[in-house]
Amino acid sequence: MLHCLCWIIAVAGSVNAMAETVKLPVTQDNSIVLVDGEWNENAGSQGRIRIKGNQHIVAMAFDTSAVEGKLIEKATLICAQAEQRISGVTLSTIAAPWDEMSCNGLTSGAMGSGAMGSISGWGYEGARFPSVIGGNSFTLVEHVSSELRDGIYYWNVPPDMVYAMAVGAAYGLAIHEDEADYSRNPTIFSREQAGKQPYLLVEYSDVEYQTPAAPSSVEVGTREGRDPQIALTAPPDAFTFDVLVDGKPLGRHNIPRAIPGQRQLITLRDLDSLQTSREQCKVSIVARARSGHSSEPVDIDVPLLGPLRSALTIPSITISPKASSTLPQLGVIPVTDKYDGRGKPVGDLPPDYRTHNSLYDGERVHLVAAGGEVVGFQMLVRGTGDLSFDFQCDPPLPRVDLFEAIAVHADDRRIPDPLVPLSEPIELSSDRDRAIVVDLYIPFDAEAGIRRGTIEFSDGRRLPIEIEVLPFSLPRAATFFCEMNSYGLPETIQQFEALQQIAYDHRVHANILHYSHHTAAPGARKSNLDMRLRSGRRMDNKRYDDIQPGEKSAFWDDFAEAFGPYIDGSLFKDGHRGPLAAPGFYLTFHESWPLNCRAHFNGDLDAYRSFAGSPEYAETYENILRDFVELAQSKGWNKTGFQVYFNNKGSLGELTKAPWVLDEPASFWDYRALDFYGKLTDRGRNPLGSNSAVRIEYRVDISRPEFCRGQLAERDDLWVVSSSAFKNYRRLVTDRMQRDELKVWVYGTSNPVHESNRDIQAWALDAWMGGASGLVPWQTVNKDGTAMMNADQLGLFIFTQNDRGEAIIRHSLRLKAYRDAQQLVEYLNLLRSRQDWSMSQMQEFINAYVQLKGQVDQRNEADAGTSRYPGFNPLDVERLRLAAARLLSDTP
Repeated sequence: MLHCLCWIIAVAGSVNAMAETVKLPVTQDNSIVLVDGEWNENAGSQGRIRIKGNQHIVAMAFDTSAVEGKLIEKATLICAQAEQRISGVTLSTIAAPWDEMSCNGLTSGAMGSGAMGSISGWGYEGARFPSVIGGNSFTLVEHVSSELRDGIYYWNVPPDMVYAMAVGAAYGLAIHEDEADYSRNPTIFSREQAGKQPYLLVEYSDVEYQTPAAPSSVEVGTREGRDPQIALTAPPDAFTFDVLVDGKPLGRHNIPRAIPGQRQLITLRDLDSLQTSREQCKVSIVARARSGHSSEPVDIDVPLLGPLRSALTIPSITISPKASSTLPQLGVIPVTDKYDGRGKPVGDLPPDYRTHNSLYDGERVHLVAAGGEVVGFQMLVRGTGDLSFDFQCDPPLPRVDLFEAIAVHADDRRIPDPLVPLSEPIELSSDRDRAIVVDLYIPFDAEAGIRRGTIEFSDGRRLPIEIEVLPFSLPRAATFFCEMNSYGLPETIQQFEALQQIAYDHRVHANILHYSHHTAAPGARKSNLDMRLRSGRRMDNKRYDDIQPGEKSAFWDDFAEAFGPYIDGSLFKDGHRGPLAAPGFYLTFHESWPLNCRAHFNGDLDAYRSFAGSPEYAETYENILRDFVELAQSKGWNKTGFQVYFNNKGSLGELTKAPWVLDEPASFWDYRALDFYGKLTDRGRNPLGSNSAVRIEYRVDISRPEFCRGQLAERDDLWVVSSSAFKNYRRLVTDRMQRDELKVWVYGTSNPVHESNRDIQAWALDAWMGGASGLVPWQTVNKDGTAMMNADQLGLFIFTQNDRGEAIIRHSLRLKAYRDAQQLVEYLNLLRSRQDWSMSQMQEFINAYVQLKGQVDQRNEADAGTSRYPGFNPLDVERLRLAAARLLSDTP
């Protein structure tokens, strides 16, 4: 709006007449349905169209010819109410052409012939309607309250939205209701309803205008991926750009609004196949003013097929042939695969996979490992009598952990999942496997070369093992994060530390939320930090929560005593990777800590006004966060990934909860509240703009990134995005990552026990290829021990008891799948750095070995989603790993 104001000032002296008023008729309108099972519906011919939360968003286009070249002074969208009342809406421009009678949630129905060619989505292939509205794809966005008089809605429209439509930079307006209350069906009358058609009422004046100067400093921008970019500086009075690629218009969803004087980038993507097959294209760019008048064009030749930073190398990897004879009644498989109790494979495995795979030829185990890597395998043992094992290896002997996988009831089968330390001897059966898991911890300083060893069976069998140690090491600290989320701290700090030790050994970390939804009411318990300390004394949760309005410090003594060793990494000083600070740790800060939210809430859903009568609410939040920063600095907690995370879901009427849905936000007010708390967090973690060495990330768990509606913009936060959202709106998310330096992790649900653990590996690869730097299985702890007998899809850590009734923690075979997935991504990160490849080159490298055709299964909209990858071949992914190992082992 600032640029519009500048233009008005510039031309104010040129107004020729008093403002005039004109009605701009609607030329197209439709209610775009975004409901499962109804995405293909079209309501273009209906007399009433629905505006309903995130489920029905109205699209309208207008005849703006009457105001082209005019000075827009005021604009009002006028619609006749049909049913229910709408309190407010978000208006935004639409960045793709569309057809009223054929568009729906999945396609605009406009099969254009521009630079993008024919597409089936909204603007680009696969794009859904929300991708090109609501602040996405460079659209303008504005929240407006409803004015309802005599059954007519009056919604103020920013003049820039009218200019955008008039100069061809937008294809209409989207009308998106604030609320997400689906118990009602608000509707308005459409243009098909005689006498009640919507229209845009515009006040305008005639003006004299000046033709804008051409964009300056136009050049080919830095190229990271396959899509070239053009860098340029917009001239004064510029409002937008027109871009032609070989004479065809570039899709508006790729063109930013002009910001005079600022260096900007335009990405050339969604070109047709004829253009992308050429070595270069001719690009012509003009700057266009709000009046519609354009500058002289600037022409530039842009390379399309390069230059790539270095040549792509695709090593040929073959799996060793099967041995002529195999060891009797023994199978050896990777830890990421499994067979059920009857010896039938879980997932799609080759017929001879038990005795012929990437690490076993039927006679010998051959392991390939970097320094610091943990490599493992499973022995599927049959026979009679009792059996014990003796592991021998060339010195120095690596750490060796042995587990037995226990078969549990899963989908009418018995499938191995929970692991217990191997207790020898074991009793064998001639028709059922005993699954023994072997983990080998390769030292970080291990000398490259072949190490040989054996596993001697007490019945005389002998399994030879070769360990090929590679001439490089994995980083000690993870560069791709697997955060094992859970809720509710254990009874004792010893259990908490045991949980973290298991996670650490698998290159993951556990993050446990310690407050509940019901914290908002005055006097309600704000947190649940009450574990027993090493001394046996309980943490003083009452004192920890006893923070009064205006206070500037909190009681941190028990917090530091309980969590300090984990936070600073000293808990792991004797661990395989050495002392490492916690990669992710939830702080207690949320809407009702340090102060109960409802005690200060005035009933206004706009969080920026919700506490107007109690300024001490925000002040106390900032004070206590600042106090924590000082504590962390004094303790040297500078490498910990502290997180401020608002997990709670509430509503205006639930007085024990927050007024908003802050975890997986839905309504406009939810996103706005998160923006409000984000700014509070900014002020608390960085007082007076100082750059503290303490790292505190503002985390947002988001399943609807497409509906931010201009909130959370220009924030470099940590977004934890649902698997389904990352699949359906990946480009939207990655655009935010590039524009705002957003960090993204992907959350979902681990695979069920009766399905292949390879889905975890594929999920990690898919997320990483999409630019994410972590995974978050949303729940990972089985607290009642039932997962020791019956499959628990969520239970990666299992709290149970030993024979003496003492609390112990077991873990799932699937946790080793996360470890292997994490280590594979470490290989790829090292490879990308070594080869100086772009991410698109890395994607091409990966696709040369594996095909990731995934789907996300959800039981309902609230389900986190389980990612599945049918046809993901275990031999192919091992070829990928070995190919990366070969390139990393070559002397640069």
